[in-house]
Amino acid sequence: MERYRRAQDDYYAGAKPLVEIDGFKAFSLVSPPLGAPATRRRIRRIIENMVASGQAGAAVAARTPHVATIAVTYNCQCDCEHCSAVAYQEATSRNGGALRFEEIKTAIEQVVELGTTCVILTGGEPLLFPKICDLVRAVDRTQSVCTIFSNGELLTEQSVAALKSAGLYGLYVSLDHADADRHDENRNRPGLFAKAVKGLERCRAAGILTGISTYATHEKIRNGELDAMMDVARELQVLEVFLFDVIPTGRLSGHRECILTDEEADQIIEFRKKYAEKPEYPRIVHQTMFASIAYPCVAEGCPAAMVQLHLRANGDVSPCDFTPYSFGNIRTRPLRDIWESMAANPLYEQPSARCRLSRPDFWVRLDQFSSR
Repeated sequence: MERYRRAQDDYYAGAKPLVEIDGFKAFSLVSPPLGAPATRRRIRRIIENMVASGQAGAAVAARTPHVATIAVTYNCQCDCEHCSAVAYQEATSRNGGALRFEEIKTAIEQVVELGTTCVILTGGEPLLFPKICDLVRAVDRTQSVCTIFSNGELLTEQSVAALKSAGLYGLYVSLDHADADRHDENRNRPGLFAKAVKGLERCRAAGILTGISTYATHEKIRNGELDAMMDVARELQVLEVFLFDVIPTGRLSGHRECILTDEEADQIIEFRKKYAEKPEYPRIVHQTMFASIAYPCVAEGCPAAMVQLHLRANGDVSPCDFTPYSFGNIRTRPLRDIWESMAANPLYEQPSARCRLSRPDFWVRLDQFSSR
């Protein structure tokens, strides 16, 4: 618990702002507010897991998916050069196998029952799902917060008001570049940047926590574009920037030369530290920080199958949004069974200090496992 508390202190302490939500202080879009019922629930699960992990042979079973990402649809207005979901989008479109509303609602109930305290709705573009507000409403706010990743185009005054009324906790808008023209070109969607910025402003005005989602590449690390993105985030007064590493999946499948080097991974850590000391800038949460914030298994590390699971729009379950392998489908197996078998798999048995998919050797092991 000391390690867990230190991880949270390192993240939200200092001069960075806290935002009041329902009488509690929020510091992140992927963690429930300090002192809220969902936070107390998370801490209880951590204690239970740690006690169980201290018993011989129980370490693998004693895991909780504190964060569950759910792709509610693969429909999307954009055609991004780096889209990680394009293969699933095409397959789901061909066979008409997308989950129905009741199936997703049941899946939300199941992940919360497993202990999830942050349900993240993704896509495609989740706001294209006809009953997206009903899905937000299905997340029990006494047990979990609900956050959305969006491209931002559909964040009209009406949709933002509806999302707020449904109980949405936070919303990240994905921005690929700080320059509007480059962002729109990368997403093949003219005018998207301006609409996304306006959508973020509407969310913030409505009392929904706001963040920017972006990703690091060789080029962005070299040319200072990550710093430019932080300037955009400061201007928009978002609470948080979620930084992903570029991953060779989806349209980048097979392009493993895009994986960040160890030196570049260290540069990302220094980049985060630099902005942690700047009170005028928002927090940065990196994809590997899930583990340290949500679960004291490592100081920092890959959350996949440790503290996170991902549900695809066709019902397949994988360790994270970017892992191109399914451990089962909720239409044929209980979600709890899939989670436990995934957590027990040798690929995820031990913690990893870096995102597994950012390690070339892991891709070799994953290829060998998936070809069986």
